[in-house]
Parts: sequence; structure tokens; C-alpha cells
Amino acid sequence: MPPREFGYFVLAYTAMLTALTFQSAVITRPHNVLAVARRGDAYANYSTTAAASQLAFTGALTVLCIVGAGVAQLTGSGRAALLFALALALFSWQLQEFGRRVLYTEGRLGMALVNDVMSYGTSAVALVVLWRVDRLTVTRALVVIAFAFAIGAVAIGRQLRVALSGKLDASALTESWQFGKWLGLAEVGQWFSTQFVYYLAAAVIGLVASGALKAGQTLLGPIAAFLAFFTSYLPIVFARELHGSGSLARKLRWSFSLVLPVVIAYCVVTAVFAEPLLEHVYGESYGGYARVVEAFAIYYVALSFSTITVAVLSARGMTRDIFAGMTAGGALSVTITWVLLREWGVAGGVAGMLAGWAVAMAFFLRASRRGPATGGPSRPAWGG
Repeated sequence: MPPREFGYFVLAYTAMLTALTFQSAVITRPHNVLAVARRGDAYANYSTTAAASQLAFTGALTVLCIVGAGVAQLTGSGRAALLFALALALFSWQLQEFGRRVLYTEGRLGMALVNDVMSYGTSAVALVVLWRVDRLTVTRALVVIAFAFAIGAVAIGRQLRVALSGKLDASALTESWQFGKWLGLAEVGQWFSTQFVYYLAAAVIGLVASGALKAGQTLLGPIAAFLAFFTSYLPIVFARELHGSGSLARKLRWSFSLVLPVVIAYCVVTAVFAEPLLEHVYGESYGGYARVVEAFAIYYVALSFSTITVAVLSARGMTRDIFAGMTAGGALSVTITWVLLREWGVAGGVAGMLAGWAVAMAFFLRASRRGPATGGPSRPAWGG
């Protein structure tokens, strides 16, 4: 796509990622942590209640997008089709994501991988075909995503028939809310540290800046996907370890040894070859954004540390401390990123994200050393 059109796609895609982030905070991560110790009917009732919450959440967002499409049609903005396609994509992707995260809770990683290959693979192939026949547009790209993840959602629904055959349980809903409410608020702060940058860049510099940011970040996409898996899976691993041994020291060493070498190696190589990679993947018009890729490489190395730290805090139920850290980081990021964008251009957006990360990480480390304020063991959260 031309940079301006790609900018529109980035804004729509960022909206979907934002929705997935809140879904994780208030629905799927509580399931990953709180459902680990449940068995039989208790597990089925909890999962069924979570699924009902998911349908309500996704339905509300979908209706909001459809209303937005209607308003766009009435005002003649020309983006009504885009918003309607966004509604379809958001609906199917959220349901697929809910199902795969339940599979994570159950330890059925192979099934989750197969479903991901089906969903993401189908969308990738279809997008390549549209590109090759010169029919790729923002709206068509979103429709492809909607169709591909609808297939995944249907398939995963069949795999979870037993888990979703329970009864609605008000106490499960209350427990999930008590766990997830701080995570939901934390994601507001996280959004201002990360996703908001794409909208701010479009306002300060222009839509091309949003496209350039996403282009640079996409070169680090494999690492983003790698860390996304651990964001989902480590809280489950740590929660099980706490139920078992009560200490996280062994699992922490395992996590760092597994995550850091991969992240650092990939980020270093991508940063070194940033300019030729940009030109090869996107064309010469993106070659001047090598600094953006270099900044994102630093950001993802930093993010690997906080991914593990947040997983520890989640497993210990210290979601209020996650909220405090992300809120502080988001506040700083909002305060300085628009200035950095003006002074340093597109790379300034990533610099603002790094500044927000540094503040949030300081809060996380302080909380992890202190341990749970109430109801938890007196030893540090690292379990040493």
C-alpha cells in the first residue's frame, strides 16, 4: 500500500490490538491464572462464565464499530466500509484469541499452534494473493482478517465443547473482576505508552509517520510474536509453580535463559541491517527510517525483561502494582512523546515508548522485591 493508505490500516489495526489488550486484562489472563487450580465442573463453570463475558465485551465493541460506520456513511467521510470491515475483523479475532488462551490454560499448546497456523496462515496467504493481483486495500485486508479468524474461532469452539459446557457462575465473574480490574486500568496506561503513539504520530507529523512506525515495528514482528506467547503463557507457568513449590526461582532462571538469548540475537541482527531490510520489504520510500528500527530493537530487548516481571506479578495476584507501573509509564510517555516526535521525528515516538517502559519497570521491580502486600508469602515475589 502507499504510505498514506498503510497509515489508515495501522490506525484500524491498532484499534484491534487495543481491544485484544483489554480482553487479555479482564478476561483471558484472569482465566489463565485463576482457572489453573480448578477441575471438573468448577473449571467448566468458570470457563463458561468467562466465555459469556467475552461475548458481551466483543459484542459491545462490534456494535460500536457498526454505529461508527453508520455515522461515517451519513456524513460522507468515505470510510464507512473500513469501519464495517473493522467490526467484522474485531469480532472474529477476539473470539479466536479467547479460545486459544483457554487452550493455554489447559496446556494444549499444540492445538493452539495448529489453530494459529490456520488463522494467521490463511490471512497471510490471502493478503499475498490480493497484493499479487493488485487488489489489496485497507478494507479488503480487514475482511481477509475477519474471514481467516472466523475459521479459527469455529474450529477452536469445537475443541472447547467440554470446557464451555458449564453453568454461569456469579462468583467466578466476581473473582475474575477482582483480579482483572487493575489489569484493565493498567492497560490504559500501557496504551498511552505504546498504541497511542501511532495516533499521536499521525496528528503531529502525518499518516505517513504512523505507517513508518508500524513498518519499523513489523520488522521486529517475529520477536513481538515470540514475546506475546510468553506474555500469555508465563503467568500460567508461574501460577502452577506457586501452587506447587511456592518458589519461582527455578522457573525465573528458565524463563530468562529461554527468552533473552533469542530476543537479543534477533534484535541485534535487525538493527545492524535495518536500512537494507526496510528497502527490501517496503521499498525505497521507507529506507530513511532505519533509526526507527534501531530504536524498536532496543525497545524489544527492554520489553523482554518487563514481560517476565509482569508475569511474576500476575501470578502472585499483584495486579494493582502492575496498574501503578503502567499508569506512571503512560503518564510520562504522553507528557514527552509529542515533544520527541517534533524534535526527533518518527524515531522520537519509540523514544517516548522507551521512557515510559523505564518508569513502569522501576515500579515493577520495586513491587517484585516487596512481595504481595496481603495474603501472600513474606518472601520476595521472585520466590528466592
